[in-house]
Amino acid sequence: MTQLVLQPCADDDAVEHYVDTIQNPVPVSRIARFLPQEDLSRVTATFGEAVAIWGVTPGKRDVNANKWHRMVLGDIALMYRNKRFFFRGEVAYKVHSAELAKELWGEREDGATWEYVFFLTDLEEVDIDVRRFNSAAGYKDSNVVQGFDVLPSSKSGAVLDALDLSNAVGAVVVSDSDADAARLKLRQLGQQLDLPSASRRRAEQSLLREIMLGSRRQAPCAICARTLPIDLLVVGHIRKRHSCDSAQKLDEANTMPVCLLGCDKLFENGYIHVDESGTICMATGINPMHSLRDALDTIVGKRCSAWSPVSEDYFKWHREHRRRFL
Repeated sequence: MTQLVLQPCADDDAVEHYVDTIQNPVPVSRIARFLPQEDLSRVTATFGEAVAIWGVTPGKRDVNANKWHRMVLGDIALMYRNKRFFFRGEVAYKVHSAELAKELWGEREDGATWEYVFFLTDLEEVDIDVRRFNSAAGYKDSNVVQGFDVLPSSKSGAVLDALDLSNAVGAVVVSDSDADAARLKLRQLGQQLDLPSASRRRAEQSLLREIMLGSRRQAPCAICARTLPIDLLVVGHIRKRHSCDSAQKLDEANTMPVCLLGCDKLFENGYIHVDESGTICMATGINPMHSLRDALDTIVGKRCSAWSPVSEDYFKWHREHRRRFL
């Protein structure tokens, strides 16, 4: 389940850090020597030349450290000042490194540094009045964000739904063990019947995306085969989700990455389908002079990379229920 990470950004240190390492992303070459060797290749592949970075001090009795440990990849971080949330990002990587923190931000007068570090992707300026947040979270109207916090999943889900804070479009650094853990969480979702349906669906989509796209910054669309930044891809169901039972919703064979440049809607709305050999076919009756035909001609006849004997039953359902006749 996605959690919300709240970070005040009002004092001098925080504002300076925001400018230095989020507004101006940090070159990966500058920090490579501070990263665990087993993570370095994934970090480089995922973030390319530069990345937005934040960090928190351990806090009294390690209160911040304990909250940092609760954060998981894909959580949504919100920056806060002057009674408004002004910036959001997706937690894409975590590392505990005092040396990295000193390199980026130095030390406070008491010797503490912001050693509980996390990287952010899917960056976006927002403008959310704290009163809207308080209403969604069930807090008093006068509540203000006073320190670094990680909201529990139940409260985070209510806020995400109310404020329409989507997630899972940026790249995250996913290790093999992370992918295995995501698969386990995905299987367990079907048993968590007490979760609101919107929260369960959001968690399902996030986990499927983590498994399928992993640490990549770009990936090919299963329909048009163009390699694109992953924020232009969605992990969609082949068989319409509303018609699936719990096992089918969570089945990786029932999903594929499709691009937002048209392929997702062309497939979802039945303008194209995939035949029993994996070939992309056009709906019957499209006027050859229609401008839609020009777009379809670039993909019809190609092989769908998501097709396999395992996924054929899902594509068969799509052929039988979503085929469009014009």
